[in-house]
Amino acid sequence: QSQVLAEEEAAKTKRELLTRFLKDKLAKEKRSSTLNLHKLDAQWRVVLRETKDKELRQDIEILSQTFARVMDCKDSVIESLATDLEEAEEQHAQALRSHLHNVDRLLHLQRCRLTCLEEGYGAQLEALKMEFEAERYKGGEEQQWHPLSV
Repeated sequence: QSQVLAEEEAAKTKRELLTRFLKDKLAKEKRSSTLNLHKLDAQWRVVLRETKDKELRQDIEILSQTFARVMDCKDSVIESLATDLEEAEEQHAQALRSHLHNVDRLLHLQRCRLTCLEEGYGAQLEALKMEFEAERYKGGEEQQWHPLSV
């Protein structure tokens, strides 16, 4: 009976050792599995980063080229507008010169008219003065002949 007990005790110890060994092996396997998953995740992230890096670099290159085209287009528009502005300023200057020339001509014409009118006025004034003097002289002679008309 003690031998059976010793055998059962040895079997029990053997089972416990086997159970402990299997539990340790399972724990070790879980740790290895977790570690390998972390390694795979890290490697996968590296692959994904490289892929995303390539995509982003291509996108940046495309955007850079697009930006350069847009800038060239806008530079062209600015140059065109600058040219149009210069032409408009030239036209404005020409119109201003023409306007000032016309105003000068009109002033000259108005001065000539005014001079003619002043001369005409002066001539009429002289004619009236002469007529007045003639009438006064004539009236003075009549007074001398008609002493009662005073």
